[in-house]
Amino acid sequence: MSLLQINNLKKTFGGNVLFDHVTLEVNRNDKVALIGRNGVGKSTLIKMILGEITPDSGDIFIFGGAVIGYLSQDVLSQDDLTLKEEVLLVFDHLVKLEKLIKGITKELETEHSIHLIEKYSRLEEEYRIKGGYEYHTFIDMILSKFGFLRTDYDRKVSSFSGGEKTRVAFAKLLLQKPDILLLDEPTNHMDIEIIEWLESYLKNYDGAVFVVTHDKYFINKIVNKIYELDQDTLQVYYGKYDDYEIEKVARYEILMKQFIRQNKEIAHLQSFVDRFRYKASKAKSAQDRIKKLARIDRLDKPVTHHQNVKMAFHSRRPTDAIILETRNLSIGYDVPLFENINLEMRGFEKIGIIGPNGAGKTTFVKTVIEDLEPLKGEVVFHKPLKIGYFDQNQEFENESISLLDMLHGIYPTKTLQEVRSLLARVLFSADDVFKQIKVLSGGEKVRLRLLLLMLEEPELLILDEPTNHLDIDTKTIVEDIFEEFIGPIIFISHDRYFINKVATKIISLHPAQFEIFDGNYDEYQAKREINKLEKPVQKKEKIRTISLDKQIKKLEKEIDDLQKNIQIEKDSLFLPKNYSDKSVYDSIVESIHLSEEKANRLFEELISLTQANEF
Repeated sequence: MSLLQINNLKKTFGGNVLFDHVTLEVNRNDKVALIGRNGVGKSTLIKMILGEITPDSGDIFIFGGAVIGYLSQDVLSQDDLTLKEEVLLVFDHLVKLEKLIKGITKELETEHSIHLIEKYSRLEEEYRIKGGYEYHTFIDMILSKFGFLRTDYDRKVSSFSGGEKTRVAFAKLLLQKPDILLLDEPTNHMDIEIIEWLESYLKNYDGAVFVVTHDKYFINKIVNKIYELDQDTLQVYYGKYDDYEIEKVARYEILMKQFIRQNKEIAHLQSFVDRFRYKASKAKSAQDRIKKLARIDRLDKPVTHHQNVKMAFHSRRPTDAIILETRNLSIGYDVPLFENINLEMRGFEKIGIIGPNGAGKTTFVKTVIEDLEPLKGEVVFHKPLKIGYFDQNQEFENESISLLDMLHGIYPTKTLQEVRSLLARVLFSADDVFKQIKVLSGGEKVRLRLLLLMLEEPELLILDEPTNHLDIDTKTIVEDIFEEFIGPIIFISHDRYFINKVATKIISLHPAQFEIFDGNYDEYQAKREINKLEKPVQKKEKIRTISLDKQIKKLEKEIDDLQKNIQIEKDSLFLPKNYSDKSVYDSIVESIHLSEEKANRLFEELISLTQANEF
């Protein structure tokens, strides 16, 4: 069943066509990704779907009153509410029903009219059908998965950081359960653990998901259809990102064959015309071929990609020798984050550091490069290395000067033409070189920082989130650059596709847990899954696991039994012998309230045990 349909959409800005002939469809349970380079019009298309921008021509249809939920901080109502109050707004209808039911329950203590009992029954049934007995559990589950603790429930939304507010907005959006989830860069500000849960949730979401993202790993996990906005129009591909890459190459090859075949045909016809158009005996045939040439719908030469970054890092021949070692290293500030870290790094290794925000990734890197003193132990470089550091903050000493002046100031012996050529390698050409650094976008600053890093000719690269702010095509180039770099790299990243492609070793950081895995991200994930299946064989741990499973099953049975008894007791209120005797009626109502409170407590206990059993 179609929820959203777009037909022949066109949009121009300042006389330039942004896109044309854009047609797409989103059906119920579709998981769709919209991809494309920065600036091709993805955000404009989203704003058109939301009704914020009007297309020049074409139609947008939303069928059956489908509700679209868009991820933005506008989802949040007001900063002076607590986290719990904010998310409860989603269930305002249930909160109002609860108040009505409680009011009627109080009235029933003194009045036992059939009208009042029927009203109570009708409202309670509506409350049950709409999820009144489950929504608190649903709230707890969603908030916990987004990394919020019970202690956060009473915090004002205004006290949260920008990233935390985004997670609150996302949690609230999922609680609303719209027909179409419209998500723009949903993995921004998210730790890998949250993203992995989110992928599982969205993949099984009972509705459509329409996501704009540059996260290739995320696309691979949840999407079954990809729309690419490129060269002013939209192309559809079925499957995951890996399928899209294969199909795009195949389509290019088919189009190139058709283009070559047509060019050969045109050349053959033109050759005949040139030779015989003025020869009387062949004039008629030549005229036929001229007409045929005029009727040919000329194909444009297919393009594989637009202009791309052209740069490469050079390094000395890699060595198997240990170049860097940490010995009983403890890191942190006043209190150690991690202790007794023993790590060896060889001259060819590329180490990816992963973990939640605040886990200590940057602290570890700064200790390694000696920007921070270790609390204990030591970092040993077995030979001097020229270190190139890429900082995710992308701050420049003077952002008021032009790119040309900045780079020429660093390398004054290079001619202006040489400096222009260098800037062109990272897509700054013509008048772009006169831009002030402060007006550059996040992606442009990343490209400039990478160029400066390349010109330093480092022997060891230290990278902090090098793919932030980059579109898919530029990410691919950066992945290739660092994959082909033959020297050692230590990098921090949440980009799992980049980690998977570049890393030969993973350091995973969690509170009080510093783990080292040999291999890329997929191999690390596989090892984690094996570790989950192969629980430690110590007797105590085995007993604990069995005990948890038993407790969970016992709680589930208790909750089921309670809910059955609650329903039986509610039905019994309609028996004349019960509603005609006030003391009996009040006793049953009190029993129902006690049972419901117990069920809620058991639900909370079940959530805690289920989460504990996952680790």
